[in-house]
Amino acid sequence: YIDASLVTDAYKATLYNLTGTVNNATFRNFAAGEVLFMGASGSKRGPGDWEITFRFAASPNVTGLTIGEITGINKNGWDYLWVAYADDVDDAAKELIKKPIAAYVERVYRYTDFSLLGI
Repeated sequence: YIDASLVTDAYKATLYNLTGTVNNATFRNFAAGEVLFMGASGSKRGPGDWEITFRFAASPNVTGLTIGEITGINKNGWDYLWVAYADDVDDAAKELIKKPIAAYVERVYRYTDFSLLGI
């Protein structure tokens, strides 16, 4: 429960602005980049406090990925990894194959300070 004096319009705006963002520092033992804040909902229980439910999802950061001959790929949990392929020939099998030629890691969500959640 959160004291009613803390649930101001500014705090509600903070929750709104943090929704759909990823932690920029360690949060609840998760490394930066691993936690996505999915929003909060709640209601006032009485004159003294609010009951607020915070929703999160976690995805681990990974390092040292290898795709084909591409090595050393690092990706934060909520980043998007995609691979470009080119046609190649597998001489031993005598068939056409797709060979990875590049791996790209894209940031999908903004990184923000989860300490602003006040939890």
